Amino acid sequence: MNQISKPVSVKEMTAPIQMASGRVVDLANLQAADIHWPDLVENLVKIPRFNGATSHVTYTVAQHCCLMYDRAEDQYKPWALLRDFHAGFFGEPTWPMLWFAALKTDCADTFMDAIDEAKGELTDAIWQAAGLQEGDDDSAILHRLNYLNLVDKMLTASERRDLMNGAALDHWPLPTPFPTAVKAWGQDKAREQLELRLKFIGIRTRG
Repeated sequence: MNQISKPVSVKEMTAPIQMASGRVVDLANLQAADIHWPDLVENLVKIPRFNGATSHVTYTVAQHCCLMYDRAEDQYKPWALLRDFHAGFFGEPTWPMLWFAALKTDCADTFMDAIDEAKGELTDAIWQAAGLQEGDDDSAILHRLNYLNLVDKMLTASERRDLMNGAALDHWPLPTPFPTAVKAWGQDKAREQLELRLKFIGIRTRG
């Protein structure tokens, strides 16, 4: 097993988490230098979308990231690929579970805002590690975020249509899905394809 040299005391960390390589990083103070891409790939290929509720198939967050890249316009592909990489640290808790937990607090909206803020901070560190600098003005950044949110929702609608059984109740408003069908790859192909798309944006995970 690989040994990580010169460990930092966890007493200096607020939210330490161990990664597959043995690295321990502080989520509350995540820096671009803390991003080790093989660790994120390792986690993403094992995290299921929809809490595993895809009938008879294994559909991973890694594949979702790949399809975000594929569906996005060329100028947004790097951001689209990495948009959900925070799940490599955060996991992918379902929104119903998060909202249920939020209702146990004194202010549910504040709880949910804190979740969004935490995800945003992790994503910022990941984008910086990938060399994606926020050089645009505020309106361009907002446009990109809104565009990525729309692609994500359309892809989610496609995944729900193609990979999940029909819902007994219409509980989840989503936009019109993409016309292209989604077919689950499983973990091995998801790993291969995610590493390939990372290479397309200049990130090598091997060698």
